[in-house]
Amino acid sequence: MKITLSPRSSKGFTLIELIIVIAILATLAGIAYPTYMSIQAGAASTAAKKVCTDIVSAVESFKQDNNGMLPYDAEQVEPDDKDQMFLTTRDGEDANMIKILTNREDDEERRLNSTRDIYLRSDEQDAPRDGLFVDASGGVSFYDPWGAAYYVVLCEEDEGCIDPFGTRRYRGKNCLVYSTGPDQEGAATTAAATGSGKKPKGKAAAEAAAAAAELAEEALEDNVYSWKNQK
Repeated sequence: MKITLSPRSSKGFTLIELIIVIAILATLAGIAYPTYMSIQAGAASTAAKKVCTDIVSAVESFKQDNNGMLPYDAEQVEPDDKDQMFLTTRDGEDANMIKILTNREDDEERRLNSTRDIYLRSDEQDAPRDGLFVDASGGVSFYDPWGAAYYVVLCEEDEGCIDPFGTRRYRGKNCLVYSTGPDQEGAATTAAATGSGKKPKGKAAAEAAAAAAELAEEALEDNVYSWKNQK
């Protein structure tokens, strides 16, 4: 008896099946992407927190090694009425603090880091992002993971620095450092704005104050601090 086998039919995906597969993959990607971004953001905040505390530790170590002197050029900045100085880690705004802590001072006659110790270490970057950046003119800056400078409060008061966002004094802390996070908003104001023109009164003033407070709270949500946990 002769048995005839029919050739095995090959069948590919139909258009509908392909659309379903693509839709499933897109859905999975949509679920995974926010999780991935959240992990990345968390890692960046953790890295920024570490740098904030590293800068504080560097300042404290320098102070201990130099008879209580803080690492800044007194000719470039003056303390306010509370003996505090507000700096950033961007060249020209740090009163040479980063050069002093990294032993990169270029004026030997006015060198403050007399021991030539390196108090702050970081890999040098070829662009102004996440770490130490030296520009073509020799300016030294220190940037957070989002490409912005860190903000620094130095205090010569023995009782410690005052929270730049409030009134609490942190006893024993002569340096507070923070990053404004991925939105690069939420820097503390160091002087009251005078303003001009007519100011709202009554209900309008209350609504304006509430709106300003809400905006300020949103700007501070992703800030990273050396002295407290971020919100």
